[in-house]
Amino acid sequence: LEASIQGAARLGTPVIFAVLTTIAAFSPLLFVPGAVGKFMRHVPIIVIAVLVFSLVESLFILPAHLSHGRRAAKEGWFSRRLGQVQGRLSAFIDWMVNGPLDRALRFTTHHWGVIIAGAVAMMILSVGLVAGGLLRFTFFPAIEGENVIARIELPQGTSAKETALLAADIEAAGERVAARLQATLPDDHPSLVKHIFTIVGDFPSLEGGPSAGGGPGLIQSHIAEINMELLEAESRDISAKRFEQAWREEVGVIPAARSLQFQSAIFQVGKPIQAEVSGPNEQQVEEVRDRIKEALSLYAGVYNVEDDLIPGKREIKLQLKPGARALGLTVDDLARQVRASYYGAEALRVQRGREDIRVFVRLPETDRDALGDLDRLRIRTPNGAEVPFSEVATAAFGEGPSALNRRDRRRVVTVSADVNEAQGNAQEIIAAIQSDLVPTLQSSYPGLRVSFEGEQREQADTFSALGRGFLIALFVIYALLAIPFRSYTQPLIIMMAIPFGVIGALLGHALLGLDVTILSMFGIIGLSGVVVNDSLVLIDYINERHRGGQDLPSAVMEGAKVRFRPILLTSLTTFLGVLPLILERSLQAQFLIPLAVSLGFGILMATFILMLLVPALVMAFHAVGVRVQSLRGLGASEVD
Repeated sequence: LEASIQGAARLGTPVIFAVLTTIAAFSPLLFVPGAVGKFMRHVPIIVIAVLVFSLVESLFILPAHLSHGRRAAKEGWFSRRLGQVQGRLSAFIDWMVNGPLDRALRFTTHHWGVIIAGAVAMMILSVGLVAGGLLRFTFFPAIEGENVIARIELPQGTSAKETALLAADIEAAGERVAARLQATLPDDHPSLVKHIFTIVGDFPSLEGGPSAGGGPGLIQSHIAEINMELLEAESRDISAKRFEQAWREEVGVIPAARSLQFQSAIFQVGKPIQAEVSGPNEQQVEEVRDRIKEALSLYAGVYNVEDDLIPGKREIKLQLKPGARALGLTVDDLARQVRASYYGAEALRVQRGREDIRVFVRLPETDRDALGDLDRLRIRTPNGAEVPFSEVATAAFGEGPSALNRRDRRRVVTVSADVNEAQGNAQEIIAAIQSDLVPTLQSSYPGLRVSFEGEQREQADTFSALGRGFLIALFVIYALLAIPFRSYTQPLIIMMAIPFGVIGALLGHALLGLDVTILSMFGIIGLSGVVVNDSLVLIDYINERHRGGQDLPSAVMEGAKVRFRPILLTSLTTFLGVLPLILERSLQAQFLIPLAVSLGFGILMATFILMLLVPALVMAFHAVGVRVQSLRGLGASEVD
């Protein structure tokens, strides 16, 4: 009972501030914007809630259990075997503490510069895995779902019957692929495809309605979607991605299609490659669009290269002749008068009861039923004179865009593409386009602007928010650490250990063959709170021994040796806690695995680094402090 009370009182302060700093480390994840933020916001909420309740449990409930935990007699075979295992583990830890750890700490206290330099070198090499391309970065992992979807978009004006025929051909190709893949599976394997759903006139799987314009709920005869629901991932031996690729190859190229897309991912934050092009000249923008599409098609793994400059319905295009502006005419004047002649201009509005009747005046039908009638149309100039249409303008049939897209009041054309990450990396392709092609285009077309949006914009917004939030979190952590230590320098020792958690996180990704993703970054940010916990408890004990009268090297060695057992067990239990998630094979859990790898491997590696790095940093700060004091004393003596 007395030990439980004293233990809770002794470790109450470091435990409270350890939990508060961990909460501060996870807090930036609450404020990530966009789709990624909405998707991952539940993780920090649950972690923070668990930390708060665990603080109450560790300070009040756990001591109560420990106060009577040894009353039960240890009898029976299982209790004896458990005691033997505990004894062997305890003996092994004692051997590590008094053997390898003791020798390592002796070296650290005398050669702290070597330890710090070695840790920095390890961190640089780990980060170099990503910078050098050996460990690839992918913003958001492509998580396969249980539905493989094909979306076809034909030219506007295509009848629903023609669209349905093409959709039926695509569906038949999917059925052939399913039969071919089914033949490769064992005879007792369930049917690979559970349901097939085909609809003409809408893209129901896209939130917000069809992408071809018009908006939600508007039926469009030129689009169709074919949705094949596969067997649950745990029950089939063929991935949805493999089915998607086979289906795409089976369908091939459909010349009549404006766009044909296949999708098997359950969640996407945007197109991997999405370039927005704007400029002062519409023709130049179209030329740049074609050059970017041509360049993208040359990269391995790039497919579905398309743009949103979709031709609309046929229309008559009017263009002023050079002499028309000398008469004071503008395109607006010309369009308004032509519209009034053919559609009508409001001449009178009559109120009849509750009805409002508008009277329009326009040319007789015989004078507006052919394109040649435009040449005989009289156009009024600003000074009141009338001139034939053929003298001031020309008219020709053409196709207008189905929609005009703008960003920041600029008309933009978007070029997008998908990337097969097994063959190419979107980040590397975009970097190559920005460094090689974009400068050439901008020098050839003055005023041209090319920006990368979609997944790139989401990535920029996410990293910007994470950066700001993490800086604020670091300031909060520093302020929290300064309270129990009553020092401005010792919190710096603890916070200098934070970056070294990256070493284990990146090595874990390399070991398991995983790409680094934004979810890995979430895990690394959360890992910083756990690293602070270990360092805080270690330095707190070193301070206690030093205040008790021990010299600093002895206090450092004893503190590290005494706290090795709880720090090691905390790290091992943390790693074992996330290990089931790391080993989980279900597709629904794949997006969380990078986060678990960052936490698990990061804390496991950080434990062994921090057991030497933190003592080295303590000795380094002490040496700097002694040097500063000596310089101050020297300066005072010179003044005297």
